[in-house]
Amino acid sequence: MNTARVLVVDDSAPVRTLLAQALRQHGYRVYEADTGPGALRVALDVRPALAIVDQWMPGMTGAELIRLLRAAPVPELRAMAIIGLSGRAGSERDLLGAGAGGFISKPFGETDLMAAVRSALAAGPPPRPA
Repeated sequence: MNTARVLVVDDSAPVRTLLAQALRQHGYRVYEADTGPGALRVALDVRPALAIVDQWMPGMTGAELIRLLRAAPVPELRAMAIIGLSGRAGSERDLLGAGAGGFISKPFGETDLMAAVRSALAAGPPPRPA
């Protein structure tokens, strides 16, 4: 059974629930946040192996959150790989430019989601920002 910790960050409760249920069914330990600041608090507390981050949230974009997570001064967070979830034009470029380890677009199927999660976790940590 997979016990990797995964942080799901999305301001949409139905999307968070869908993601969390799929991940739990595959054995992941899931933590949730509905805002960027909330995600930072959870990440510093539980040190997830992976964060799945929506790009468009009130107050802080997913790209901004990824930059903050990648720069966090906590050794365990260096191993974080990120998958950004969004359906708006330019999101992929913004998220990958911020250091996301992968990208999957809404709407997504469970098979594609789980393949992206496995790939992100297997890829290992992206380089830390300078």
